[in-house]
Amino acid sequence: MLKSIILLSTLALGAVRAQVQSPTYQYNVTSPSPNSPYVASQILPCIYDIADNTTADNLQLSISLVGTNMSAQLTASADISQGFSYQKLIGGATVYEHQFNYNIPSNTTAGTYQVVFLDNVSQTNVSIPITISAAPVTPTSSAAVPSGSSGTSAATTSVPASIFNKDSSSADPAFQLSNYLLAAFFAVVVAFVQL
Repeated sequence: MLKSIILLSTLALGAVRAQVQSPTYQYNVTSPSPNSPYVASQILPCIYDIADNTTADNLQLSISLVGTNMSAQLTASADISQGFSYQKLIGGATVYEHQFNYNIPSNTTAGTYQVVFLDNVSQTNVSIPITISAAPVTPTSSAAVPSGSSGTSAATTSVPASIFNKDSSSADPAFQLSNYLLAAFFAVVVAFVQL
């Protein structure tokens, strides 16, 4: 029973943050996760870990967004510094986590894209496939006043859909899976404690 609990907790934690290893082993990409959905006019978080032995001599990282009809360089020179605030341990190894947030333009065409992390030293890359949906439509304030009304209308506000909203239908499937696994884990623990 204890082995089952340990296995479930390991699976739950592994589903939360899947990493894609670079060909040179100098960095891992933890976000975006492959095939994740995003929305135009929202944030695309690019999170990557660099190895402890990384220097500008062995890693010069740029990040781009590439689609069928467009290409945009998100950053020509991604941060590879090794400050204490970025430091963390993974499997006993010291790595440095960095994040770059890209504001997806609201006029971005819906479709499939690749987020490309290019190492300009080795000329190798990590390409992460993602899907971008159209920007949410927000009501305009110049809507016509219906006939028979007093001419005053209540102000309405609209919150655009976000991948970070709890009720969003475009939530990351890996995150949803991890929530289910965590719930199953806690149900097993409760059942075990009651025995």
